[in-house]
Amino acid sequence: MICPRCKTENGSRTICSKCGFYIYHPDVNNRVKMSKSERAREDAKIMGKKVWKVLRIVWIIIVVVVMSFWILAGLMYLSGGIGLG
Repeated sequence: MICPRCKTENGSRTICSKCGFYIYHPDVNNRVKMSKSERAREDAKIMGKKVWKVLRIVWIIIVVVVMSFWILAGLMYLSGGIGLG
């Protein structure tokens, strides 16, 4: 790559060795072409992360509901609201 600032040839470097200018710009032309299997693997990673976030939220909600039930049941038992025998 040629640095647009100082016109130094930098080979495949993305930062100019002479002036330190950041040469690489994320662009469609700079992207590495991915095969269908690589694209599917990346999509699966992204979906896995999103599913994991949703599952964590669901897990937290379930824990809060169960803990609330047990706390309420314990308070009712201690106050004599539930007759066990």
